[in-house]
Amino acid sequence: MSIKLPARCEPVPLERIRAICEHYGLKELWAQIEADPPPKPFVSDGCSGFPNAWIDGRDLYEGCFIHDLCYWAGRPGDDLGRLKADVWLMLWVAEHVDVHLGVLMFGGVRAGGSEKLPTPWRWGFGRD
Repeated sequence: MSIKLPARCEPVPLERIRAICEHYGLKELWAQIEADPPPKPFVSDGCSGFPNAWIDGRDLYEGCFIHDLCYWAGRPGDDLGRLKADVWLMLWVAEHVDVHLGVLMFGGVRAGGSEKLPTPWRWGFGRD
């Protein structure tokens, strides 16, 4: 059974985030969000700085949405949490789209997702 994810750039209320986390088995992530929700509302732009569809039209949005959710909820200084989110994205893309693209995207999020960069998609962006 699949779940319909919110559209790109659509604010997502906490109750919907809870349902999404339950659907994907992200119990640890939901527990973190429930205990300490970020002050900024959650919005996903999909694959920040990367096309949301692969060459043959396969959609990357699902994986990028979950990755954005992890980044939104991320806590400053939680380097292991960020690494887990980035590995999750790499494996999701490798399994659902293409192994080489997964590795490429892993390199991109490692280089461009640091909380030290002044980007809107950086680690912990919901806590700015």
